[in-house]
Amino acid sequence: MLLGSFNALQHSGTRSSPVGGSIEATLAQAKPRLAPGAEEIRTVGMPSAPALDDVTFCTTTLIIPTYPYARYLHSRLDPTYNVTYRTLDRRTYEESHPAPAPQEYTLLVLENDYLKVTLLPELGGRVYQMIYKPTGHNELYQNPVIKPTQWGPLSCDENWWLAAGGIEWCLPVQEHGYEWGEPWHYRALTSTTGVTVTLRDTTANDRIRATIMVHLPADRATLTVTPRIENPTGETIEYTYWTNAMLAPGAANTAGADLHFVLNTDQVTVHSSGDFEAGKVLDWPVHNGRNYSRLGNWNQWLGVFERPRAGADFVGVYDTTADEGVVRIFPCGAIPGSKAFGLGWARPIDAATWTDDESMYVELHGGVVPTFGDTATITAGHGLEWTEHWYPVSGIGRLSTATAEAALGVQESDGHFHVSVHSTAPRAAGTSTLAIWDRATCIEMAGWALPEIAPGDPFKASVTTGGRTPDDVSFMYLDNAGSALVAVNPRDCVPPSSSVEPLPPWVETSTFTVTWAGQDLWSGITTYDLQVRDGYADPWTDWLSGTSATSGAFTGTHGHTYFFRARARDQEGNEERFGDEEWGQAFTTVLTEHAPVLVTSHKSAAPRLFAAGQTLAYTVVISNTGNLAAAAVLTDTPPSSMLVLTETLAATAGMAPSYTGGRIYWGGTVEAGEKVCVNYALWPTAATPLGVLLTNTTEIAGSVLGAIVRRETVVQAHLVWLPVVARGWDP
Repeated sequence: MLLGSFNALQHSGTRSSPVGGSIEATLAQAKPRLAPGAEEIRTVGMPSAPALDDVTFCTTTLIIPTYPYARYLHSRLDPTYNVTYRTLDRRTYEESHPAPAPQEYTLLVLENDYLKVTLLPELGGRVYQMIYKPTGHNELYQNPVIKPTQWGPLSCDENWWLAAGGIEWCLPVQEHGYEWGEPWHYRALTSTTGVTVTLRDTTANDRIRATIMVHLPADRATLTVTPRIENPTGETIEYTYWTNAMLAPGAANTAGADLHFVLNTDQVTVHSSGDFEAGKVLDWPVHNGRNYSRLGNWNQWLGVFERPRAGADFVGVYDTTADEGVVRIFPCGAIPGSKAFGLGWARPIDAATWTDDESMYVELHGGVVPTFGDTATITAGHGLEWTEHWYPVSGIGRLSTATAEAALGVQESDGHFHVSVHSTAPRAAGTSTLAIWDRATCIEMAGWALPEIAPGDPFKASVTTGGRTPDDVSFMYLDNAGSALVAVNPRDCVPPSSSVEPLPPWVETSTFTVTWAGQDLWSGITTYDLQVRDGYADPWTDWLSGTSATSGAFTGTHGHTYFFRARARDQEGNEERFGDEEWGQAFTTVLTEHAPVLVTSHKSAAPRLFAAGQTLAYTVVISNTGNLAAAAVLTDTPPSSMLVLTETLAATAGMAPSYTGGRIYWGGTVEAGEKVCVNYALWPTAATPLGVLLTNTTEIAGSVLGAIVRRETVVQAHLVWLPVVARGWDP
């Protein structure tokens, strides 16, 4: 955490911090600083866009028309929390016929390639704007005026909660708490990895207090928020804390009819409503035939809690007409409160209650307890800290699920599933995969290795449903390691991976230990199968089947080379395929006495598919993995229809290769642990057939069990020229 002193600084104009530097400040109680003649919101000294992969921080000022409520505020102490809060003398305030006047506020600006985020330290340290650069839109609601409402934790004639917009920190009581309109201290620290602004309501040690760290990374389109609630006193405190986001995704700065709440529950509990009694349980999203996840289906205002608590680690809103939304990622196990609120649609609350235009917003609340009726306990000298991620998303049609890494949108229409992937960070081509599986069988319906993807540039694909419903299908966005970045209906259809650990080239005892290992990113490995092959040409045979062991003793015979391979299966029954490596995953030779071993010698040709008049290059590698030098002799018989280019005959050791009687000969010593390469080239003749397999056989003498044979096969291609027909081409 970024703790320490908060030194008073004067704020005027714009001040930027260098990389690795910091700005610290304490703001006095906000006082109107009027700019004569100003009528609308305007920004002064906003920074230009940062360089690619850069992140910047600066302070500037913002003028917002503000009602003159401050002069009618009075302080009062809440003895339960030892917190001083302010009340509004509403009768006197209303009798003054208040009207807004321009007021200047300090604005903190955090910016990277994808986001421009601003904070208002004088109004509760709130996140004020989250401008998504790919669309150019502020995804948070931004009230064009600062106007006191009658909402909040006090009585109606004392309340003055400001629906200023953005994301606010609500402590220590329900209904927005006491501190949304108070000045917060801040400290900013920038580095090459990002910028962090630490906000604090107080440094007092005789009351509950909050620290909020807001971090904008340099390379990601997310805002990381880390609240920490502290009890520095000597007594246990019962309290509540909620983060409240006022949202209006899209260009209009208002919530539209097609805004959808994305909650993870099948029931909600009503907190307040113009249509339902408080405490009533509603089915979600459809109750009595009406889909309440869509704002345009609402009548009057409605606030609901996920029941009995947050059902997953994400919530969000998505306006399908604007094709934009906002995601909140949080640890629901530790932070169980999840609330959605809207002002209504057919019969909404009068907008004049909170603003001077017709703009509307919705709210997403996240709290340390499941509902406003619950309280949390924090013992003396302790704190509670967690991290959330907030980010905008666009161009995916709808929001189905999300993580800190990515969001998925899945829609069904016209016999197809339409899938869209939003990544919160840029990913290079080929580093992530979209896979679609049948949940029951793990049969892959479709899969794509994604091209380059970045925030604001989603990947979209479609696949036929085959009569399936979305619940029958698993939609998985994976990284190269097979880890799920985000998924709808996740199903472990990824088999594990395993391998036999390397063995020494030879062992001097007939019984030796073979070790293997594996990994499964999802459910975990249950058993392994091991196969062995005796020699190069023999078939693979089962050695161990269905074993949970990761090592075993194998007994062999002198002079024999044994190749091993493994496969694994996981708890979901996914089974890895055996590999087809030429030498298996590991091999060794049993040598109870010294001997040369040439079993891993091999032969290759390039190209294997050749055209008339094309030279073929052959290489024979004679490899001795034994513990005694080999007196090796090579005899190679080229296809009779090919011409040996004798000038290409060469070897890296031993005698010079020769060609006589239709055969190539070489002889020499291959030391233990060494290799010798024999090279030559062939040329096709008029007698070389087309499309026929041409096999070249090599015999290598000098190995412990006698001569070994290696073969290579090539084919002369039959080239066919096809006409190209161009239609509708206008040069």
